[in-house]
Amino acid sequence: MTSPSATPGTSSLREAAAAALLLGWRAWVTPLPILWRDWFAILCAFWIVTALASRTRAWPFVAAATMSGLLLLYGALQLGYGR
Repeated sequence: MTSPSATPGTSSLREAAAAALLLGWRAWVTPLPILWRDWFAILCAFWIVTALASRTRAWPFVAAATMSGLLLLYGALQLGYGR
């Protein structure tokens, strides 16, 4: 629960900063050539977009594209592609 003095913009920035720190940590411990297919990194990037732009008209398309991309990535890795 946020304090009454915190505005929605401030809490969104804090949330995006937390996701950015996690994404930075993941980039530090994961080799860069495979970072684009790392689920945790993709979800952290999605979290940043969610925190900053979830009220835009494009939001449903961003969410659908991210989830579709994760599904395709999962399927490709299960079939042995991309290793």
